[in-house]
Amino acid sequence: MRPLVWVMKKKRISTQQTGLSILIVILLLGWGINFLFSFQGDLGPIRRGNEISILITGEVKNPGVYQFDREPSLKELIARAGSLARLQPSSNADRYCCLTQGTSVQASSENGYISVSTGSIPAAYKVTLGIPLSVNTATRKELETIPGLGPYLAKKILDHRSLHGPFSTIEEVKNVTGMGKFRYSKIKPYIKI
Repeated sequence: MRPLVWVMKKKRISTQQTGLSILIVILLLGWGINFLFSFQGDLGPIRRGNEISILITGEVKNPGVYQFDREPSLKELIARAGSLARLQPSSNADRYCCLTQGTSVQASSENGYISVSTGSIPAAYKVTLGIPLSVNTATRKELETIPGLGPYLAKKILDHRSLHGPFSTIEEVKNVTGMGKFRYSKIKPYIKI
């Protein structure tokens, strides 16, 4: 009788299998590094110093957002946007001596004069320009424009505001149900009181 002998054949790993294994390891390392850096938080919007951003639309040659190093007058804004030559600023233009951060200006013409109405820049523009939104006055749709917030937390902020009144500090936003430390650190640059 012959004894049973188990012979194990050594499997050869092909170069394709080796390459695939190396690729998988590299992808896993990349995912791990990305995961670790995702907890570093968002640096927030890019700040460009103390520039004042004003949006002008309507009957000007170049409507858009203009930035100034100080609060501009209406005349300076219209001059930069390229006023139509046939129009002259009206007498109410002197009321707008200093336009503040986040102002939206609508210029139109009436009887050869520029007529102006002002308001606030839409929330999406503010977030893009790095102008914080007030958590005490922003609507749900405006809050949803903040990166990382979404409809659920926007509603929770409004619910908290209606139950407890306006926020007195930005840190109170941490008390909103569902707001974690990391989420708060991501939205903090985009909000103000």
